[in-house]
Amino acid sequence: MNMQQSLKINAFGIGCFATITAALIAVTFVLTKAPIEENVRRQKTAKLYEIIPTNKFDNDLFTDTVELEGTEFGYSQNISAHVATVKGRVTTIIFPVRSSQGYSGDISLLVGINADTSIAGVRVITHTETPGLGDKLELKKSPWLHSFTGLKKVAEQPWAVKKDGGQFDQFTGATITPRAVVNAVGKSLDYFHKHRQRLLDPSVISGKNSSGETNNGN
Repeated sequence: MNMQQSLKINAFGIGCFATITAALIAVTFVLTKAPIEENVRRQKTAKLYEIIPTNKFDNDLFTDTVELEGTEFGYSQNISAHVATVKGRVTTIIFPVRSSQGYSGDISLLVGINADTSIAGVRVITHTETPGLGDKLELKKSPWLHSFTGLKKVAEQPWAVKKDGGQFDQFTGATITPRAVVNAVGKSLDYFHKHRQRLLDPSVISGKNSSGETNNGN
């Protein structure tokens, strides 16, 4: 076997290996995509139900949504806000919100706002904040997120951490993380106030037919 033949055989072998590897990666992606998406759905659904208990709405909270401009909430693409209703009346909107003001990176949140403009609840979906400092935004580490529940944004009370003259505690040794969350929640409230009439209109909800009943595809 001469050098040229050897090179051709080696090249063929490398090509076959690359093809097989690519095929395995593609198959793995296909096989794991659905379970990963289902896991994300379950985690998000659990957070939604933490914000608004199942006895506080009578619709499909996950599929009944309203599409909104994502740039208003820190996203480059449109987002789907989840809508809770009781007998066809909108009671709560839960916005997916992302803040880029975190100390270590983006902080993804769910911000629930009731029809009366009070906060139903706030939950963190993902973050990369410093363990022992910024991670106090996790409920298993601190009840700090509960400080938002029931509040309304009024001019007489600055919506900021106490270090900035506001009403919200910052974390010991960490101000950037709570400031980012406070600002993100405040912007969500501002958006709700500005667009309240449209957001409380049941006709804008995706997943419902003209009679206001949830469309389950049956």
